Formats: sequence, structure tokens, C-alpha cells
Amino acid sequence: MRLHRFSRHGTVAVALVLAATACGGDADREVSQEGKGGYRWVATDEICNALPYGELADPLGAREEAADRDKRSGTGAPGVKCVQPLVETGPAKYGNVKVELDLAYTESVDFSEDVFARGRENTAKDMPDSGLTEVKGVGKEAYRFAFNKPTELRQVRALRLRDSNMTIDVTVTAEARTPPTAESLKAYDASVDDFAKGVLKALRRG
Repeated sequence: MRLHRFSRHGTVAVALVLAATACGGDADREVSQEGKGGYRWVATDEICNALPYGELADPLGAREEAADRDKRSGTGAPGVKCVQPLVETGPAKYGNVKVELDLAYTESVDFSEDVFARGRENTAKDMPDSGLTEVKGVGKEAYRFAFNKPTELRQVRALRLRDSNMTIDVTVTAEARTPPTAESLKAYDASVDDFAKGVLKALRRG
């Protein structure tokens, strides 16, 4: 699907999606962590454009065009896959940035817990040098890992999280202007964490 630049009509559509997704409830309120869970799939083409990409501006860049999207989650559960390129802005320290999301609305909290646990175990087994690290404060549980060494200019880093019956994979590919440092990668990861928190808030249903 070809990307297109935003229009005023697109901005209105995004606002409507956010209102529908929140279902009139308090987006800061905890969703149910039992039974079928608190997230319900809303089939809409605009869901990928209703997410808080602004959290990534420093240090990763800003969005200039609408996201590409696929109406099917890679897990096979109801959901959507989004691909959003970012462009370099004043505070950005990376170029050629691509943000990929896979949002999966599973059938129940128990099922999402099982799927998430298996994914974490498989990642730890298949990618022992990925630096897999538990992440606190993003959903009910989350972990991060990398596809390459922290010293490489091209970074591909993933955050996987679960909250209630929802699982979200966020993979960010970016090219650093200078060799990454522990501090710069910390800022990179922190922006992705803030983005993921914002995604949950935007998708939360009352």
C-alpha cells in the first residue's frame, strides 16, 4: 500500500478512531486482567494512524506520512500490523527509521499469557546473544531484545509486551549517525517504552 501525506480529513479520521477505541471510558483506567480481558478488536483502516508516534521524535524522528497497514496480525489473532517510517527532525539522532507494530487481540487473558511466555522462551533460546531484558512499567509484562550488536550503526531493537488479552510487538529499525553508546541506546529504548505506553492508552476500552 502506498504511503500518503496527511490531510485535514485524515486528522479528523484519526480523532474519531481514538474516540471509538476509548469507548467513552477513561483511558488511564486499568482494563480487566481476567477472563476475556479488556481489549476488543475494532476493525478500522485508521487504527495505525491513531497511535502516539510523537513519543519517538527524540531521538528517532517524526512521522510525515500515514502508516502502511495490514488488517491481519502476524500471530493469526484478530488485529493489525502497522509500518510507520519516520523522518529526521531537529532532535533526531537516527535516520532511515522504520517502526513496525503487530497488535494482537487474543481470545482471553490466559491465552495471551501462554502465547507471550512461549514467545519469550523461544526468543531466549533462539537468540541467546540478543541481550533479552525484562522491562517494567509497560503493560503487565514486557521484554526487550536486539537483533544486532549494540556497537553497530544499524540498530534493530524489539519490545514485546502483554496487557490483559492484548499482545504488542514493536520493532524499530534505525541507523545512527555515530556509533551508539549506552546512553544513546537508553534514550532509544526509553522513547519506544513511552510510545508503547501511549499505544496501550490509545487502545484501552472502558
